[in-house]
Amino acid sequence: MTNHIAKLSVWVSLGLVLGGVGCADQKKPVSAPDQTPNAAADRISQLEGELNQCKADLAACQDKTLALQTENDRLKEQLAKGSVSTEGGWTSVPGGAMLAIEGTVLFDSGKAQLKSGGSRVLDGVADTLLGKYAGYDVYVVGHTDNEPIKKSGWKDNYQLSTERALTVLRYLRSKGVPRDMCACGWGEDRPVADNRTPATKQPNRRVEIYVMQKR
Repeated sequence: MTNHIAKLSVWVSLGLVLGGVGCADQKKPVSAPDQTPNAAADRISQLEGELNQCKADLAACQDKTLALQTENDRLKEQLAKGSVSTEGGWTSVPGGAMLAIEGTVLFDSGKAQLKSGGSRVLDGVADTLLGKYAGYDVYVVGHTDNEPIKKSGWKDNYQLSTERALTVLRYLRSKGVPRDMCACGWGEDRPVADNRTPATKQPNRRVEIYVMQKR
């Protein structure tokens, strides 16, 4: 009997030990999932952002390069024809001189109303016309890029370029420049640069002022 009780005690003790081990296993904290996939996804996102920024910077650099090359070629062509830059940005042409003013200096996009900064530029032009080029005929010519008119209300680029030329002419008249002036618009038909990108379209949006000796 004593032996039987002893054996029973051993089995009970062993059961308690095993039960304790089982409980310990159940309470063991679950390990955190592997974070490597998330880290890789974050790195991929970062790399894609950097690549996109590099592509954008490269595209902008290419546009700037094309614009500079176009301007360089235009100046070389002027030099070959005997046209040279003179004081105040005026360029000599047969029988007179020409000044090209970038459209964004004078007007907002699609507008023919003179900007305040444009007025200050034209004040200097008026002084030159009344001084150095007094007695010359004055021709004001508007130009645009090849973007079609969509929202501004003008019928086409011919109308926009002509209205801008008229705005310049009227302002010069208000500053005392004589009546020996006329205005016209070439629209998009006389580009000085390629119209493929926004950067190279910019020089095409301009107003040219010609002063010609009277015949």
